[in-house]
Amino acid sequence: MSGSRIYTKLGDDGSTGLLYGGRTSKADSLMEAIGSIDETVATLGLARVHATDDALAAIILGVQRDLFVAAADLVTNPHARDRLVAGISLLTPAMVTHLEALIDQRMAAKPLRPVFVVPGANLASVALDMARTQVRRAERRLVAHARSPQAGAPGAVNPQVGIYLNRVSDLLYVLARQAAGDAEEPASHAGVARD
Repeated sequence: MSGSRIYTKLGDDGSTGLLYGGRTSKADSLMEAIGSIDETVATLGLARVHATDDALAAIILGVQRDLFVAAADLVTNPHARDRLVAGISLLTPAMVTHLEALIDQRMAAKPLRPVFVVPGANLASVALDMARTQVRRAERRLVAHARSPQAGAPGAVNPQVGIYLNRVSDLLYVLARQAAGDAEEPASHAGVARD
């Protein structure tokens, strides 16, 4: 790294920097949501490595990139939101619409089985399910933040981010089932022969 250091020591006091200036507590509920998004991106990397077809890998990579946009949108100093760029640091309604179209296309190609399933058919499907649970946690943390005194003025958090996270969890569920194929066990023992 040509003599530069990765550590700044600025966060040693328990704070973290905001995009376009300012700092906030690492324990802030909004930072919890961003941390869960970060986990989701990493787990999706695992899913992408184990994806069995290029189309699935491409979808996963697209979601990873969009989640970086969501995180940038959330971590922006509320007083600098006018500096955000659509699709790069600002999550847009068009990004939500794109996910909905993708879910509809995947469902039309292969409808879901009408049963609850136990994850574990293969590494790609398990990683997608793990990512789904992490993005749902991000969504819960974001809702908690919006309802907390920390939330600040209306408009400080883009409502499209919460909607996007909700659609990501739906897409990941669909992708996990499709990555698993017909190898997943049903959650219920009803109708399953036993010894």
